[in-house]
Amino acid sequence: MMKELLDWLRLQKGALLTYREFQRRGLALLADHPEQAALARLLVDLAGRFADAYDGEPLAINVAEQALGRLTEFVEMAERTKAAPPEERLALLNKIGAAELA
Repeated sequence: MMKELLDWLRLQKGALLTYREFQRRGLALLADHPEQAALARLLVDLAGRFADAYDGEPLAINVAEQALGRLTEFVEMAERTKAAPPEERLALLNKIGAAELA
């Protein structure tokens, strides 16, 4: 589930297409693993907001690197907390829900 998404994300450079593809993969994850629906939806929306903000605009390398790092960090947290107590998983959902990549 998240592990495959994380492995793929770690190979990316952070171009806008990365975030569009992340959305596609995240939505597939949502469809295939409904028990992860809230987490997948928040991650997909986070990536989508970033991609929408820079659609048609130049994306500076430092902004792209920072955004990719933050997104990767959130997916790593999601992978680490998949068996965590509900309070910890809820805290992660709230953190991602309040986050922006840029």
